[in-house]
Amino acid sequence: MSAADVAQPFHSPPAAATLQLQHRVKFYRSDAALARSVAEHVAPLLQAGGSALILATVAHHQPILSEICGLGIGPGTLQERCVIADAAATLSSFMYGERPDPVRFASSITELLDRTRAAKQTPVAAFGEMVSILWSQGKREAAVQLEQLWGELQRERSLSLLCAYPMQAFSRDEDHELFSRICSQHSAVMPAEGAFSCDGETAREIARLQQHAEALACEVEARKTAEEKLRRAHAELETIVEQRTKALRSLSLQVLKLQDLERRRIARELHDSLGQEFVGLRVILNLARRAPRDAQLWDDCDQVLERCITEVRTLSYLLHPPMIEEAGFVAAASWYVEDFSRRSGIKVSFQAGENVKVPDGAQLVLFRVLQESLMNVYRHAHASRVRVEVWEEPDRVNLEVADNGCGIPRERLARFNRDGTGMGVGLTGIRERVRDLGGTSEIISGRRGTTVRVAVPVPKDSIHDVPPEAS
Repeated sequence: MSAADVAQPFHSPPAAATLQLQHRVKFYRSDAALARSVAEHVAPLLQAGGSALILATVAHHQPILSEICGLGIGPGTLQERCVIADAAATLSSFMYGERPDPVRFASSITELLDRTRAAKQTPVAAFGEMVSILWSQGKREAAVQLEQLWGELQRERSLSLLCAYPMQAFSRDEDHELFSRICSQHSAVMPAEGAFSCDGETAREIARLQQHAEALACEVEARKTAEEKLRRAHAELETIVEQRTKALRSLSLQVLKLQDLERRRIARELHDSLGQEFVGLRVILNLARRAPRDAQLWDDCDQVLERCITEVRTLSYLLHPPMIEEAGFVAAASWYVEDFSRRSGIKVSFQAGENVKVPDGAQLVLFRVLQESLMNVYRHAHASRVRVEVWEEPDRVNLEVADNGCGIPRERLARFNRDGTGMGVGLTGIRERVRDLGGTSEIISGRRGTTVRVAVPVPKDSIHDVPPEAS
C-alpha cells in the first residue's frame, strides 16, 4: 500500500452499505467547478470501500483525477476501484441514429460497472457526462431519454449517480421547460457555483432562478449585440445615403452641364457644317439666277443639297438612331463604329456573334453604352486602337469596348467603384442604365488601356436582334 493510500481523508466516510444512493444533477459554469463536484461525489464511496465509474470527456479526465487525489484518495485506490472512460466513445457505443438504444445502453454500462466491482459486490459512484454531450449537439430529447435510462438502471443496480450540465447550455428563455424536465429526472439538484449551500426544494428553486438569470443575461447581451449591429448598419446607411445624395447632386449638375455642352455641340455642328453649306448654296443660287441656263450651277446646287441632307441624317442618327428599330442593335452598332472611326481617325475593330439576341428594352441602352465608351476614348484615352465585341451567352448579352489608351487613375476608379463618384456623367450613366435593366457593368483599367464590359439579361421571351420582315 502506497503512502498516498493512507493519506488523511477529507472526512470520515460512512460504510458503503449505509451511503444514500441518489441520482443527482450538477449545473456548473466552469470546468474547475465540474471537476470538484465529481471528486466530491465519488470520493466518499471510494473511502468507504466502494467503487467509482467516471464517464467524462478526455479534456476533463486529468482535472477530475487531480481533484480526487486532493481529497485523500491515493493512486492505488484509483487503480483498483475506479474506472475512467471517454464519455464520447461510450456514447457512440449505444446510440442508434439520434436516440440512445436501451439494450445497447444497458450492455455497455453494465460491462463498465462489472469492471469496477472487482471480486466483491460494492456500491458504485457513477458520473456520466454523456447527457451534456447530447445536449451540446442539440439532441435534447435524446438527453432526457438517456437520463431516464440511467434512472432505470439505478433501480436495478446499487448506483449513486451524478450528471452534469454547463449552465450556459440553458441560455435561452425557451429552455425553461426542458430544464425543468431535466431536474425532474433527478432526486437532487445542485445549483451552479455562487449559490449558498442548500438542498431539497430550495436547491431546485435556486437552480431554476439561475437558469432564468442565465437566459436573461444572454438575452440582454444579444440585444446589446443587435443594437450595436443596428447602430453600425444605421451609420453605414447614413454614410451611403450621404454619398449617394452627393453623387446624385453632382450627377444632376453634370447632366445640366452636359445638356448645355450637347446643345453647343449641335449648334456648332449646324453652324460649321450646315450653316456653311447653306451659305454656299445661297451664293450658287444667286449665280444661277443670273445665268439660269448654266447647268453646272444647278448641278452644284444638287451636290450642296445632298451634303446638307447627309449631314442632317448623320446628326439625327447620333441623337437617336432609327436603324435600331429597323435593323437591330448589331447593325446600328456596326454603322456607328464605322462612322466613329472615319470621323475620329482611331482604328476601331467590331466583332459580333452570329444571331445575337438583344431584348427590345436593352438595344438603345447598349447603343448608348457603346456611344459613351467610344466618346470617352476619343476625349480622354489618347488611344490608337479600339476593339468592340458583342457576344451572347445563354442568359445574357455582353458588350465590351477595350482601348489601348492611357487608362484611368487607380484612385479615381476605386472611388467610382466604391460610391459612384469621381467620374464624369458618362460612366455614371452607363452604370445606372445597365443596373436599371438588372444587368452588370465593370470597368477595368491599367497601363495598357481601359475595358468597359457590360452584360444585360435576356428574358426567355426576348425578341431576336434581327431586322423585322417587311409586311
